[in-house]
Amino acid sequence: MADRRPLIINPAANQIQEFTDSDSLLLSGKSLKFLSPLVEKINVLENSGNASSYVHELITHGNLMMVDGTPGNNFKIDLTGSTSPIVTINEIMDDGNSLAFSMFINAGTRFLDEFTIDGGANLINSIYWQGGAEPNSRSGTGNAYDNYSFTIVKTGSAEFKVFGALANHAQ
Repeated sequence: MADRRPLIINPAANQIQEFTDSDSLLLSGKSLKFLSPLVEKINVLENSGNASSYVHELITHGNLMMVDGTPGNNFKIDLTGSTSPIVTINEIMDDGNSLAFSMFINAGTRFLDEFTIDGGANLINSIYWQGGAEPNSRSGTGNAYDNYSFTIVKTGSAEFKVFGALANHAQ
C-alpha cells in the first residue's frame, strides 16, 4: 500500500485531502510535528442501558470509546474500520503497522470477556496483558471507570498481536 498518499485535514476548507508538497506541515526527518495540540474524537455512549456487546468503528468514531452505563453482563468489543461502507482493520493496516485503542467503561463488577477484530475469532485469551494475567474479575468500585487500553500490531493478513492493559479510575 506504499502507493497511497498521506491524508491531511484542511480546517480552512473543512475537508480531508491528499498531502502535497505545497502543504504547510513541519516535517523533521520521518516524523510529523503538530503545530497545535492533537485533539481526538471519542465515541461516548450515554444511557446505553444493559448493552453487553459493542461494535466500535475506528474510522467513524476514532480510537477512543466511553460507555456511560453499566453493562448487563460481561461485555464484548468488536473493533472494525467501518460498517458502512465495510472497511476492515485488516484493509487499513499494513503488516508491521500498529494502532492504539482505549475504552472507558463504568462496568461495576462486569469485565471484558470477548475481544474481536473485524468480527473474527475471540482474541481475549491471546492478548498479552500487562502483568501477564487476563483481568477476569472486577471489584465493582462505585463511581469509577475501567480503562481498557490496547495496542494492536498487524503481523500478517488478518493476523494481529494485541497488547492490553486495564486501569481503574475512581473518585
